[in-house]
Amino acid sequence: MAEIYNVHLGVLNLGELPSEISEIGDDWETTFKGKRQKIITNLQRVVPDESAYNEVIVKRSNEGYAEFVSPTHPDYNKIMLKRKVKMPARASDYITHRNEAFQEGGAFETGITANKDAFMNNVKVILRVVGDKDKIVGAIPKAQLVLLGKKALFEEVKNDTYDHVITSTELKPFFKYRRTIATIVATLNYYLSYVVYAIDAGYDDTWIESNIVNDANAELASYVNANLINPDLDPANSKIEISKDATTGRWGIHIVEATPEA
Repeated sequence: MAEIYNVHLGVLNLGELPSEISEIGDDWETTFKGKRQKIITNLQRVVPDESAYNEVIVKRSNEGYAEFVSPTHPDYNKIMLKRKVKMPARASDYITHRNEAFQEGGAFETGITANKDAFMNNVKVILRVVGDKDKIVGAIPKAQLVLLGKKALFEEVKNDTYDHVITSTELKPFFKYRRTIATIVATLNYYLSYVVYAIDAGYDDTWIESNIVNDANAELASYVNANLINPDLDPANSKIEISKDATTGRWGIHIVEATPEA
């Protein structure tokens, strides 16, 4: 067995994101608030009055719920009676509260502002794992380049602060078929994002490994086999995994390529 490539691709720490990302949240807030009048106009067109509320919302809702519950449910009649009696009585409140909510400065706009931080928390995780098309190249697109065997392109975007190249003798395409990489990238993105969420939530490395990484690596290992891997590589000694690198101190993606013994 000869190891020909070994790299760990680390995620960014929260404090390493550029300050300009605040513009993303501002744009999101402005864009959604700008839809306020269009949304209320469409709602008023579809449900202009109490009669339309009963026809469009109550009737359709009850029909759908009846299918969900099923007439065979022992409390079907009681459940549906409650809905049939109470929902029409709320028609006037619905019209009033809806119109108030979509006034300028109403609940629609204040709700957007209140959820801006939650939106940005998700954005920050995406940027730390995936990056953007401008300032940040995250571990996920770099892993894709490595798996494709694009050594020169990877070296253009690697960052010695985040990434740890251990062996770089030669880089081959990891899999026989490019389509396999899409599945691997999706799996890495899914689990690595949860690793970052867990870091932000204060979980320690032991918890992260036990609750996220072990499952991730078992799934990833299932793809590193003789049926899928490049025949020039040794499936027993090549690997794709999520791990924490001792040199950078970062969680990220660890990829090893090894060739069979001659």
